[in-house]
Amino acid sequence: MRSCWWRSVVLCALAVLAGGDLVAQQHAFRQFTTKDGLAQSQVRSMAQDGSGFLWLGTLGGVSRFDGHEFVNHALQEGLPEAHVSATVVDANGTMWMGAGANLVRVKGRQLITEPLPSSASGARILALAVDHSGRIIVGTDGAGLYVRDERGLRPYTAYPTDTALHVRAMVKLRDGRLLVGHRSGLLVSGPKGFVPVTLGTDQPGVGALCEAPDGSWWVGTIGEGVIHISPDGQQTVYDQEDGLLLNTVRCLLLDDEGRLWIGTKLGLNMIDQSGRMRVFTIHQGLPNDNIFCAFQDLEGGLWFGTDGAGVLRYTGDRFVTFTVKDGLCSDLIMCVVTDTLGDLWLGTYDNGICRMDGMAMVNTVDGLPNNSVWCGLTDNQGRLWFGTSDGLVRIVRGVVDPLPDSIRLAGQRVLSMLGSPDGTIWCGTRDGLYAVMPDGELQHYPAGQRGPGRSVRSIIRGRDGTLWLATEQGLVSFRNGAFKTYTRSDGSSDHTIISLALDQRDRIWAGTTNGVLCFDGSTARTLRFANDFGSNYIGLLMADGTGTLWAGTNNGLYHFDPDALLADPKAHEKFTMNDGLRSLEFNQNAGHMDAQGRCFMGTTGGLLFHRTERDADRTSSDPPALHITGVRSFLQVTDWKGRCDSLDANGLPLGLRLPYRRNYLTFDYTGISLGSPEHVLYRYRLNGLDQDWLPATDARSASYSNLPHGDHDFEVMASTDGVNWGPGVRFTFHVDAPFWLRWWFFAGCIGLVSAAGFGIHRYREVQRERRERTRQLMLRSRMLQLEQQALNANMNRHFVFNALNSIQYHINKQDRATASKYLTSFAKLIRRNLDASQNDTTSLSEELERLELYLQLEHMRFKDRFRYRVEVAPGLDLNKVRLPAMMLQPYVENSIWHGILPAERQGEVHIAVRPGGPGRVQVFIEDDGVGVEHSLRSKADGGDHISRGIEITKGRADVLRRLNLTDIRITGPDQRQDPSSGAILGTQVVIELPVDA
Repeated sequence: MRSCWWRSVVLCALAVLAGGDLVAQQHAFRQFTTKDGLAQSQVRSMAQDGSGFLWLGTLGGVSRFDGHEFVNHALQEGLPEAHVSATVVDANGTMWMGAGANLVRVKGRQLITEPLPSSASGARILALAVDHSGRIIVGTDGAGLYVRDERGLRPYTAYPTDTALHVRAMVKLRDGRLLVGHRSGLLVSGPKGFVPVTLGTDQPGVGALCEAPDGSWWVGTIGEGVIHISPDGQQTVYDQEDGLLLNTVRCLLLDDEGRLWIGTKLGLNMIDQSGRMRVFTIHQGLPNDNIFCAFQDLEGGLWFGTDGAGVLRYTGDRFVTFTVKDGLCSDLIMCVVTDTLGDLWLGTYDNGICRMDGMAMVNTVDGLPNNSVWCGLTDNQGRLWFGTSDGLVRIVRGVVDPLPDSIRLAGQRVLSMLGSPDGTIWCGTRDGLYAVMPDGELQHYPAGQRGPGRSVRSIIRGRDGTLWLATEQGLVSFRNGAFKTYTRSDGSSDHTIISLALDQRDRIWAGTTNGVLCFDGSTARTLRFANDFGSNYIGLLMADGTGTLWAGTNNGLYHFDPDALLADPKAHEKFTMNDGLRSLEFNQNAGHMDAQGRCFMGTTGGLLFHRTERDADRTSSDPPALHITGVRSFLQVTDWKGRCDSLDANGLPLGLRLPYRRNYLTFDYTGISLGSPEHVLYRYRLNGLDQDWLPATDARSASYSNLPHGDHDFEVMASTDGVNWGPGVRFTFHVDAPFWLRWWFFAGCIGLVSAAGFGIHRYREVQRERRERTRQLMLRSRMLQLEQQALNANMNRHFVFNALNSIQYHINKQDRATASKYLTSFAKLIRRNLDASQNDTTSLSEELERLELYLQLEHMRFKDRFRYRVEVAPGLDLNKVRLPAMMLQPYVENSIWHGILPAERQGEVHIAVRPGGPGRVQVFIEDDGVGVEHSLRSKADGGDHISRGIEITKGRADVLRRLNLTDIRITGPDQRQDPSSGAILGTQVVIELPVDA
């Protein structure tokens, strides 16, 4: 190398200073990384197949990109090796890739692998090309050149494998010859084989190649810069002394405009048609300097693969964002002001005021009252005024000029400012409107019913001299000392007004929290840009010199012609990160147009710059390539094998025939626009079902349900501007008629009816009714038997005997109150049980009352041996829940006798009623006793009355279910255990009951 890298950086910096226009050096790039779905961040190659998909080879697989999302192919998808170092597309549009020592061909959704011959042991594919006859030329690192045709992979005839085994780059020339760059130089094919091309004096290695339209060659070398070889053989060297960032060149790209892009480890160089060399590094907007490969897609978009930072798309210099990396004092720009010398002064949210060139900065240390600056202007004497969160400040020749306390507005947050021709400065604050008069007086118009309203965020002047104010109360006018607030009754919006602009027809455009409002003095109309909230929160409105308006929202930037938008609410253009924006959120009224017609807008990610003359050069793009990517049944990915004639390369079923039951189809499609995917719109129709094309939408799928039988033809088309629509793409299929509409079904029905006759039908009906009556009687009999058994089980002789003994015990003790209470509860329980036995079911409310009577009796009997809780979730109507009478008591009795009493400690019975699934409630019966297993082991015999009670209860529930009277589900008794220690926590029974409608 003849110079070191830092010398080129210094030269580039001097070129920027000499140019005098910092903005001209800035360009915008959109970065895609693994966070966006890219397979791996080290991109080695790029190509676009015949369908329009962009393929990116990385060190972790290959990614296919359609502008919306990445579809990755790695080892699990059939890729033989993860390192994809080369890609190329043949004349048929088929994608070929070099993955390690394997040549991979993409066929629809399949990856077909062809390994290099055994003679290429240890070699890797680093370059691919297609020659004039359509053969794939494979350049390897370690085994020279191979060719792939119908006979397979084999060594390239007459290639000098003794001197050029390590191929780095290849390009097919327009005359059919092949140019090969290798580690030791350059070769060109000829009639008798490959001929070496002398490069300079040191014969450097070649890492990149491209051919110009005039037949000249550009050669990127390893260590010697870029060499241009003209058709007559003359060579011109461009190295670091000429401004090249690094003499080792990784990639070359000659775009459609004749510009040569040179990728190096330190960034990009670009040589335009005039021969001027420009630099792109992180200082000129490049997100990452480490460039490895370059590609231009069919739309003209430029893509650059990096070595560790994903892929970058060059979005040009129509929109450029300046940040703290470019010398700004903050990325949160709230206002832009031009001084008399043409310099730009920026007010920031958090770091005071700075000049655009970074050579001047003013903050609280320099006398600024507050570092939050909201607005600014230049008065008729050339002085700069700024509104801060703590009043006004005036700057003269870069220094704070102290203001008298009478006009400083100390403690006021000045949100907006406007200067009058007579020198008056109008200031909008939270407390209304202030006027700083030329003689130094201050007038205050407080917020009130007859005042300007609160939080005056924007002030503009109409052509008749009227002041228009954006306030929390809406749109306010000020003329001849009087304020007027325009409300909904005047046609205005009742939403908060944030920003204002005046169009060429003197109409007021107001940005609100819910769309943009147009007011012509008598009528108002509100328009919404999109359905989401962020796109309709209009924080910035600005008119440019062409008569169009710009609207900065919380979800992107919108550009529209006022007349066109009023005629068609969709007549607007949206700009997002794909167009070069770094942030989609725009700051309040942070817009400015200087005397040169340049637009500046403050965002949360820096200062956005736009040249209005770039708009005139833009032309509408061609319709995107459109593909139907899939057909789903009932919204599920479906394997159509066996229901179609064949599958095409993309997996679509050809000749699809569907049974009538599978008549809910979803068609997936995508329009490939790598540059502006968010602008792609679709129209579709199902011929024969839809009368015309359905309205344009950005949805990438269409669903049809209840499709009638017959032949169908689904058609979809795409556009990027809603005007120029591409040709429709069709998918045809057939839905079979249902069996009841086929001729054989009619014939069979007639024969069946004739053969069977009315007599057989009547006989079967009678038999069916007889069997059903018998079944109902048997079930009713079984229900009565179970109800009697349930009554006996709940009022068994032991319980009655023990209850009477307890009453006698309290009588003998002369405890009349307890005896009376016990006797009363016992009598109520007996009565309720006898009453309940008269019906099949009872309400859950009555059952819980009966259960509490039983628990009271058992609690008085066993005193402190157990406690109980009955909880009902709020909002439940227990009277609508029906269940068999005396159903819950056996489970509670089981918890007391076999769960708590054997524990020889005080226990607890917990009964909880909670909502279950839709239309159901759940009753939980829980105790903290010894558990199921201990109870079973400790029983003296296997069939006591409690077990029979539970068995009877389950039998009653089963009979009711079979009678279709109610659906009761019982779970348990189950043993509860601590999941961590395994300790037994007790027993639980869950009874799920339906709720009557």
